[in-house]
Amino acid sequence: MSLNYDAIAALTEKKYIPKLVDNFFKSNPLLVYLKKREQTFPGGYKIVEPLIYGNISGVTSYSLYDQVVYDTSIPISAAEFVPKNIVAPIIISKDEELQNAGETQVLQLLKSKIQIVEETLKATVTAQLYSDGTGNDGKDITGLAAAIADSGVYGGIDRFTHPWWRAKVVSNNPDSVGNSADLSLTNMVRTFLSVSDGNDQPDLILCGVATWHEYFKAVENKVELTTVLGKEMANYGFQTLEFMGKPVVADLNCPEGLMYFLNSKYIKWRPHKSANFATTPFRADDTRIAKKQEILLTANLTVNNCRRLAVLKDIKYTAL
Repeated sequence: MSLNYDAIAALTEKKYIPKLVDNFFKSNPLLVYLKKREQTFPGGYKIVEPLIYGNISGVTSYSLYDQVVYDTSIPISAAEFVPKNIVAPIIISKDEELQNAGETQVLQLLKSKIQIVEETLKATVTAQLYSDGTGNDGKDITGLAAAIADSGVYGGIDRFTHPWWRAKVVSNNPDSVGNSADLSLTNMVRTFLSVSDGNDQPDLILCGVATWHEYFKAVENKVELTTVLGKEMANYGFQTLEFMGKPVVADLNCPEGLMYFLNSKYIKWRPHKSANFATTPFRADDTRIAKKQEILLTANLTVNNCRRLAVLKDIKYTAL
């Protein structure tokens, strides 16, 4: 008796995909962070992100019949981000179909297929979230390497022409040689303050596991978790400390030697409303004796104020 692929597709969509998405966004500290900043977009060739990068002239004191002149050139424009597509296939070969005819066997087979897809999606998306978007001929997600930089074109805006669109890039090494140096808490403070304005501050610091260990050695037994986000990250099982009252979290996918200072007011995860872990029907595979179904994700990372984001680089670390 052949498998009922319509029933399998319905089971995948209703039972397994919600669990996959939940596990996906709890598997990595950056994904946990971005889930809170998820905002779907309805479609189109670009994700348009309005920008605020200055102050409006004309906001002033006045008395009686003073003439008030308003500046119509409000300092707001928009960045445009190309949606990026990710596909994860679920493939059931004819042999697997014949070997798993019973209901229990089918469920076990489907469960194992979904688990493999889940782990692969985690690895693929989180790696791309730290990339510059040029991978796979520019098809990868435009990640933090592009967003938190002080040069290049990002969101369609040239940072050479528009300095206000540059993120803060701080070297941990005070000299000009360019070699990495032992982590300096003073440089962490300098980086934090460079993108802070009163209580508008970074709310998460991410770094690689070995880099996080350098911070651990610098503050061992001197800090404790006090913030809601820090405790949440620790509860998910991520190595977490705090700095200036903000969580410092180790991320296996983050490149070593860097610390990213993020501000959730200005960074978003933008999935397409109709391709946000959507599934296709099962159908015949074109090149194999098998049936296939895909999980589709169309999304990108966007930023609307790069000046409030920073990276501290050139941190010396010992591989673990």
